[in-house]
Amino acid sequence: MLRMSPPLGDMLRLGDEGAEGRALLAKRATVMDVDTVSAKAFPEWSDGEAREAKGWLDDNGLRIGEVCPFYQGRHLGFHDPALHKIAIESYSYQIHISAILGARCVGFGWGKEFGWPSPDIWSEETWKTRVAAVAELAEVAEREGMDIAAHPLYYTPLKSVERCKDLLDSVGSPRLKILLDLVNLCEPYMYYRTTDLVNHAFDELGEHIASVHAKDVKIAGGGIGGGAQAEKGNPIVHIDEAVPGTGVMDYDTIMRRLGKLPQDITMHVEHFEYEDTIVGQQYIRSIARRVGVEVN
Repeated sequence: MLRMSPPLGDMLRLGDEGAEGRALLAKRATVMDVDTVSAKAFPEWSDGEAREAKGWLDDNGLRIGEVCPFYQGRHLGFHDPALHKIAIESYSYQIHISAILGARCVGFGWGKEFGWPSPDIWSEETWKTRVAAVAELAEVAEREGMDIAAHPLYYTPLKSVERCKDLLDSVGSPRLKILLDLVNLCEPYMYYRTTDLVNHAFDELGEHIASVHAKDVKIAGGGIGGGAQAEKGNPIVHIDEAVPGTGVMDYDTIMRRLGKLPQDITMHVEHFEYEDTIVGQQYIRSIARRVGVEVN
């Protein structure tokens, strides 16, 4: 089952002071016609408080899709042991609470820990330490019975489909999955070849995908795009994310390939305002109807 999972989960708060947020969460989920919501991270709840939150979700016919505490765990595998320890502890807590809440997966990735950009991001030494850290995190996930999902991004050690496959093979944990974000892997030369990118990702990673970050891709500069810089003939090309349906990402192929996978997968239209999130979701649903794929 493919489930649309918009970023509404951060509105889930307990107590009287959280009542307004919970009401808005329920209202927006109804407007979006979804029963699954994603979250960046959960507060420092006790196990009892997490069970209380799960009860509210159950009472309102809702569930948690992905949880993505990326910035809390940005130093996972970093060369400073103290910062790595903080990251492992943060992720471990989020995995534990997410398991109580019945979330689909906890995403993890890396931030700008070297300063951005730096060639150290892609060094073999960095890669080996990151793989070891993910293996450590996978042990936590296995104990908790919770999936963790690696989030690729070009300016991080996890910069390509090949790196994702290498990570899966090196760690070898059944709890390690992929949080597929195709726009994050779209380099300029791929811009007019997104079908190739989509098929390559699904060929190599399809059975391991737990969640998808849905957005579109646009190009500007280089004398194209219609903006002021383009009119001046600026030779620098910029790749930017955009609301689904406003760029060139091949969503027909994405939806067809997702529809052939047997596992449950959540889809999170990310980084946009509420109204644009709805627009993006509706575009994806229209593609799904056209290619015959069911989206909850």
